[in-house]
Amino acid sequence: MMQLLIRLLRPQRVLEIGTSIGYSIVSMANVVKESGGKITTIEYNEQSAKQAITNFKHADIAELIEVIIGDAKEIISTFQKRFDLIFQDVGDKTLYHILLNNLVTLLKPGVVFLAEDSLLPGRDMNVSKYEDFDQVKWIEALEEFNKLMAHGLYLNSTLLLIGDGLTIGIKIG
Repeated sequence: MMQLLIRLLRPQRVLEIGTSIGYSIVSMANVVKESGGKITTIEYNEQSAKQAITNFKHADIAELIEVIIGDAKEIISTFQKRFDLIFQDVGDKTLYHILLNNLVTLLKPGVVFLAEDSLLPGRDMNVSKYEDFDQVKWIEALEEFNKLMAHGLYLNSTLLLIGDGLTIGIKIG
């Protein structure tokens, strides 16, 4: 689905929040490359980011990717340029609704915002790595995020029942 959307949209500047080991970016990058685009990604976990960088080199896409290691809550507020597509796939789902307003301000009007796993993540997800994992808090946070997306003033959106949920929003004017 991501490759199809990127091929349709042909974004030049993509922002991904939540790199992990780079699986999604490897999938996106070859399509972004076709239109001469670049991807900026933010990952909180330094070890995961280093593994992602290695994976990008092996996939021969490292020149397309800017990896920023740190807290997305702090980093996204420093960006000056807007993006043609934002993909939110943060491991800690309690951040989805917290990041949303700042991410929407980084979108150009008429472009797409995507959020992976916008329903409760599946049972196979390794939540043990999140020290403060609380399933109730995750459910409440995702419910809040989905309410904001459904009733937001700045995005027209829909939630697709693909995997653990894929939210697609288009920024209004």
